[in-house]
Amino acid sequence: MAREALVIGASGMLAEVSRWLANEGWQVTIVGRDRQKLEQVRDGAMNPDSVHLLALDYGQTESLRTAMAELVASRGAMELVVAWIHQTAPDALATVLAELSRPKRPFRLYHVCGSRAWKNPPVVHVPKTCAYHRVILGFVCEGEEARWLTNREIADGVIRAIRQEAAQAIVGQVEPWERRPTY
Repeated sequence: MAREALVIGASGMLAEVSRWLANEGWQVTIVGRDRQKLEQVRDGAMNPDSVHLLALDYGQTESLRTAMAELVASRGAMELVVAWIHQTAPDALATVLAELSRPKRPFRLYHVCGSRAWKNPPVVHVPKTCAYHRVILGFVCEGEEARWLTNREIADGVIRAIRQEAAQAIVGQVEPWERRPTY
């Protein structure tokens, strides 16, 4: 039986994470708003048949709830979830967790968070069947300058966190906080 993974926010900085999971033998469902971008992620995988597209706006709670219920009905229980969810969708993660926990099978969640999670960790109500892992995206200091992480650095850090099964992982650095780049 195939291992099932779900990657939310997969068309940007998590594209390489999605491809890596497919290359590792997972069946990967990728979620994003832009179907063309999702197709590019799938088409860039060594085995594109392992990548399944779910184009939707996760900020639309009822659509998300329906899509997650249909995903579980069609593909079965998810074993691994990697989620980058914007603050503009405050109910999205809870909705995903509620639907994915219905089969009562254990799964791991890698919650990818921005650097603010270092100072103010998000409160996540995790079902008993979910092993929660937080991945905090920091920044990089180069001499006197600081910059945000590249998509490649982010993907590499998330993959490392998955491999190590770290309860919390920091990609880049979060200190000294005052060096954090401005947008």
